[in-house]
Amino acid sequence: MKKFAASFVIVLVLALAGTYSYGVLSLTESGANHFLDDLEALSLQGKGREYCSRLHPDLRVSVHDHSADPPADFDGDRDDFCAYVSDAAKGMGLLGISTRVARNDFTITRSWLHPWTAQVRYHEDRVTVMTKVNATVHTRSDDSLTLVQTLDGVRLRSLDSRVSLAP
Repeated sequence: MKKFAASFVIVLVLALAGTYSYGVLSLTESGANHFLDDLEALSLQGKGREYCSRLHPDLRVSVHDHSADPPADFDGDRDDFCAYVSDAAKGMGLLGISTRVARNDFTITRSWLHPWTAQVRYHEDRVTVMTKVNATVHTRSDDSLTLVQTLDGVRLRSLDSRVSLAP
């Protein structure tokens, strides 16, 4: 019986260590960039359903985009944002959109009590080319988001973005 108890404790400690380290290892700067790049690709490919599957059920979004006139402000939850992204994704092919994105000044913080959750902040420079209407837009944004490592993969739990035209 003592051997079983000792084995059980060892397995429990290893499972706990694995749980804590998995989030820390997957939610690095590289992991966050990979997740964001995947979202970008899904959006550009018009794959709204796949994009929405990467969103956490408790998602909260606040986007203040002042790169156009009039400005576009969006505040909502997962369902609102999913509908918004799905509608926008349908038009990507019509405009012939391609993008170049650079994310700088990455900071990632997490609580040792919740290593599977990461607060991510960065500055983004984006150049969007719309070949079908012969237009190019260069924007900058300050973005803050929360990523959560779940059993089904990384999910976006919150997004706060402030977008403006680049000088």
